[in-house]
Amino acid sequence: MVNIIEKSFSLNLKVLNTIGLYSFGESSVVLKVRAYGLYCLCLILGTILIMINTVTEKSSNSMETNAMVSFLAETVSFCFKLLPFLRNPERIRRCINFFGEEAFAPKTDQEQKILDECVWICRRNSIIYFYGILATAICWNFPVLFIEGRKLPFSLWLPYDPSSTAFNYYITFTFVVTASFYDSFSGTNVDPLIGGLAYHATAQLKILKHNLQHIDKHEDYTVCKCNKYIIEYHCVYKHLERCITHHKKILWFIDEYEECFSWSIFCQFAGSLFAICFCCIGLILVPINSLEGFSYITFIIDISFQIFFYCHYGTLLYEENNDLTNAIYMGPWYKYDVKIRKNLLIIMERSKRPLIITAGKVVDVTVATFVSIMKTSYSLIAVFNNYN
Repeated sequence: MVNIIEKSFSLNLKVLNTIGLYSFGESSVVLKVRAYGLYCLCLILGTILIMINTVTEKSSNSMETNAMVSFLAETVSFCFKLLPFLRNPERIRRCINFFGEEAFAPKTDQEQKILDECVWICRRNSIIYFYGILATAICWNFPVLFIEGRKLPFSLWLPYDPSSTAFNYYITFTFVVTASFYDSFSGTNVDPLIGGLAYHATAQLKILKHNLQHIDKHEDYTVCKCNKYIIEYHCVYKHLERCITHHKKILWFIDEYEECFSWSIFCQFAGSLFAICFCCIGLILVPINSLEGFSYITFIIDISFQIFFYCHYGTLLYEENNDLTNAIYMGPWYKYDVKIRKNLLIIMERSKRPLIITAGKVVDVTVATFVSIMKTSYSLIAVFNNYN
């Protein structure tokens, strides 16, 4: 059987493996050296050089400064966002592949349908992200080659003049483009992976909900029924026991998911908030219908989508967990004996505890949080507009 995780995130995992942030097997020394080498050279060094240039360069163009600070906010967040992938590669790998185990394989057509939909959505998101990142990186980096003069895609501090010779320019250009592609594919490529894993947990809750609601229609009944009127309750116990084990595994995964990715989500939220703030300031300084205004609006939409992506799937998980109680109630619980009803009641009580993903154990990753962020951004624009 094909691993549903590999089917869902094959593109993301191949990219992360290429840059050393994910291993398909046991992590090797070569992979770790590649991971830390690219991280330090492309992300850390590149960010430091851009920061030095931003601080030391006396630019009268406030629009350009705001744009660079917004970009830096996102890049710095990537530096911290990727740390869990470097520090705990084995734990991250186990968490990513948790739902790929045989225990979560579909056993009925309905379960297969739920998982197929989940895999399709995850693959769709990954493909859109990948080609969107690729197109953006190409459009951002390579047009400078057709501009007169030896210009770089980014302004960064260098101890030499990159335009002095063709050799210096192309070596520097190669470094900048490599760093840019690394930043783009490492920092952004993990978003559909982390969000998609939350959606896989949601799909497992859908399967659990279906099984609990139709507990008397499980395939074991074809063997266990004495006649069409009498239900052999040991079959119900057996199936209910599997449902309880399934529920415990889902809850364990959410705890492990938070431990692995909560910090990464928080860094993305923090970086996006800073970037949105500076974009809002820049939006006040230029006409909205100008090219610069369009660039700011596009950047704000892109950053907002990154936050919404996490919040959307976090909310789906929360709502699906809340719906477990309704699913049990809509089932034929009145047919069962007291022992089964007590077990169902325990599951209902447990599902009343909100299953909410948090960013850094501080912020709830829900649509309500996203709406709050958007309201704050709008208020910020209004304040600066009045001040201006």
